[in-house]
Amino acid sequence: MAGVTQPAGPARVLVAGFPDTVASFLARQLRGASVEAAPDAAAARGLLARGGWSLLLLDYAVPGAGGAAGVLAGVADPPPVFLCTPHGGSAHADLPAVARTFTYPLDRQALVREAMAVLGLGGAPAEPSDAGGPEGGAARPDALADAVRQAWERFKGPVTARVDAIEEAAIAVLEGRLSDEARRHAEHEAHKLAGSVGTFGFAQGSRLARELETLLQGTAPLGQAEALRLTDAAVALRRELARPPQPATARPRAPHSEPAEPPRSLPLLLVVDDDAELAERIAMEASGRGMRARVARGVADARVAVADEPPAVALLDLSFARDGERGLALLAELAAHHPPIPVVVLTGSGAFADRVEVARMGGLGFLQKPVAPSTVVDAVEGVLHRGRQGRASVLAVDDDPLILEAVRALLGPAGVEVHTLGDPLRFWDTLEEACPDAVLLDIDMPQVGGIELCRVMRNDARWSATPVIFLTARTEAETVQRVFAAGADDYVAKPFVGPELVTRVTNRLERVQLHRALADSDPLTGVANRRRSDELMGQLLHLAVRNKKPFSLALLDLDHFKRINDRHGHGAGDEVLRRVARLLERGFRAEDVVARWGGEEFVVGMYGMDKDDAVQRLSEVLEQLRAEPFELTGAEPLRVTFSAGIAQFPVDGGELPALYRVADATLYQAKGAGRDRVLPAGWTAERPDPAQHLDVVVVEDDPALARLLLHALETRGYSSRWIADGREAAEALTGSRPPLRARLVLLDVDLPGMDGHAVLRRLARDRVLERTRVIVLTVRAHEAEVVQALEEGAFDHVSKPFSVPILLQRIRRAMMV
Repeated sequence: MAGVTQPAGPARVLVAGFPDTVASFLARQLRGASVEAAPDAAAARGLLARGGWSLLLLDYAVPGAGGAAGVLAGVADPPPVFLCTPHGGSAHADLPAVARTFTYPLDRQALVREAMAVLGLGGAPAEPSDAGGPEGGAARPDALADAVRQAWERFKGPVTARVDAIEEAAIAVLEGRLSDEARRHAEHEAHKLAGSVGTFGFAQGSRLARELETLLQGTAPLGQAEALRLTDAAVALRRELARPPQPATARPRAPHSEPAEPPRSLPLLLVVDDDAELAERIAMEASGRGMRARVARGVADARVAVADEPPAVALLDLSFARDGERGLALLAELAAHHPPIPVVVLTGSGAFADRVEVARMGGLGFLQKPVAPSTVVDAVEGVLHRGRQGRASVLAVDDDPLILEAVRALLGPAGVEVHTLGDPLRFWDTLEEACPDAVLLDIDMPQVGGIELCRVMRNDARWSATPVIFLTARTEAETVQRVFAAGADDYVAKPFVGPELVTRVTNRLERVQLHRALADSDPLTGVANRRRSDELMGQLLHLAVRNKKPFSLALLDLDHFKRINDRHGHGAGDEVLRRVARLLERGFRAEDVVARWGGEEFVVGMYGMDKDDAVQRLSEVLEQLRAEPFELTGAEPLRVTFSAGIAQFPVDGGELPALYRVADATLYQAKGAGRDRVLPAGWTAERPDPAQHLDVVVVEDDPALARLLLHALETRGYSSRWIADGREAAEALTGSRPPLRARLVLLDVDLPGMDGHAVLRRLARDRVLERTRVIVLTVRAHEAEVVQALEEGAFDHVSKPFSVPILLQRIRRAMMV
């Protein structure tokens, strides 16, 4: 890595195929570097072509043609690549310039460390010190260090007690017994730590303490997600305070007290309206749905806002302007902007003439006042959704390569992805692989003609509604009649005129997409409905059969949803459903199917993903949902969870109905096991017999860490047991008829009764390691410690403090090998 040659100027990082939050996180962490995001493969290729990049962070499943390999195809001198994949280092190992492979879920801190090494970035620059030189009476560095160490030794005990109080509060949250008094006490202790430990050189400790204080503030109930964050931060703080203190060499930065602005990667809504109250309500509604909003009180302000940052969508009220022509002029300007800015018009007049004028000027939506802010933002989301649908695609079939090249040249600049085929005998395989939005056929081709291909399509339910346009030199009445009788939607005469072909194809594609948006989407959440999801998952299952890949189906149901509707009203219930749908869409890949089946039930179809990977991915969504309480007017924040069951093709069923049944049965297992969890098909509860078979035994004397691990394991469907004493663990796992049998043991080294190394040697002596894998957990990460554990029979070694998602990945790997 040290030999990487960096381009001149500031380091530039391209993030391709990730959620916007990853790019914004890196932009905050990599100070001195410029970070840009590309949502798909096409955008990434365009940005890479400009050159000057220092690093490419690439998702293995970046949306778009070619995926990760397609992004790098043809790039003469690619920058170093960080490839992120759930399949470890083997996936895309042949890609050029891959410097490091990360596995999901991402360890973001490790990602930042590696990126800083590649980019040649040091730590955060020190602020200029206020202390003078010798003339200013500053203390000598060695004397200052001695004074700091002596002071720290005097106060180390009380500081440790404060950390204990915070950990006890986290455990109380997990067990549902945190009192207001204990919470206030823990908050007070965190506040004291935040203001003191930085003085002794623990800048990171001060930041962690501030985070803990923030988590404990207020009166809103704390749930499992908050408990996990509390415990994570407390463990990290304890580790930070265990190292020797260092004297401060720079003035500490004042904590940033202003609320963080939404990341610029979120879509921007420009609200042009002089009704301050309505504009603010619309802006708040948009913010709650993952958008930024900017309000302009007039046409002049709107022009300034567009010059500052072109919005993703503009909401223009034509009622406020005394001179209506000025509002229409702005509408025309936005429509003519490069690229065009979609506009939704909001006005008090619903006259037909006004509607015609708005449509003529390029408006994409028309709403009449009075209207609820939620309805306005629904319309805005609809426009955004249309813009995000990606490039429409067509399949052109003709035995003349010149015609195929002409079609590609004409439709490509119009934003249409063109698949071409010169051999009609390969039509069916190409059709299923490309899944086009429309098909262009020639009539006269060798062996199989276009009319026959059209009839073949119409005989299959999957393709019976796909638009078919004929390109033909035969325009006599008899041929035209045969074309339409076969099921064609249109025909274009050869030689065709470019604008005519483009207009006919794009108009047909726009109507197809509009029809799909209306017919295939759930009107409340915007995700696919049941009919459409059946169709899409059928296609994914077909690909899984053909390519011998796994396919997983998840069925999830919101916990106690009827109680939400009964207590808070159906409006609150609708907002919960919308947010869950958005979390699911963000949590899965573009090619995955997310659908609502009605009520509070959702389904997710995942091609190429086994059920263990699917459990991990869906559990991350569940943790995000727990961490985002719903703010309700005049009521306590509402916390929502779901239960889910996951089935995998072909091990749990060979057809969709069979997978549905297995996933549904597993969902009810999850509900019966206590809800708020994701279980794979085949999961079994702990058996109460003396020889208990478990997935994981956690041998750890730190109760806070143990409860954190048990909760994470339980959420993902693992059966587990906690043992705090090393000797007790050795007795339980060994012998001719051991009380416990485990697939995996998480073993701490520093244990009462018998240390972890002695336990490991006992397990090896009794041949337990032939059936059980051991991952050693220790704060001592020296090479000798690691080597000793591995020589004694450990499968893996993890240093404390650790990232729980990364540890779970190591657990899954140990169980799969």
